[in-house]
Amino acid sequence: MNDQIIFNDINITQLLHARDRLDLAIKIAKSEVEKTGAIKCFEYCYELSWKLMKKILLKKGIETNNPRDAFREAGINHLVNDPEMWFDFILKRNLTSHTYDEQLASEIFEFLPIFLKEMDKFIQHAREAKL
Repeated sequence: MNDQIIFNDINITQLLHARDRLDLAIKIAKSEVEKTGAIKCFEYCYELSWKLMKKILLKKGIETNNPRDAFREAGINHLVNDPEMWFDFILKRNLTSHTYDEQLASEIFEFLPIFLKEMDKFIQHAREAKL
């Protein structure tokens, strides 16, 4: 991967590629295995998102050490519109990594388009961030 996408000296290439994989996974997933793959894409996107928030906030002189702090500060600094929604993503992410249940997997899969929409808003805000 030679093409790097950099905004404000922060490389967001991995996040954009992961976002595209999640979008595709949501669109094509039919079987349980494909839906499980989409959920794994969510986990990866979630991790990359909060770590990008952390980097952007650090450039603004704000140190965060965990997703909850990053989401709270991202809301204050207009990187996300609704930190409460991102707090809910913490719960969903924790559920996906600590348990597997078909009903739970189905519920999480159904919520993935909401996460994708919020992730897109965050990416747009990150591109517009003044550091």
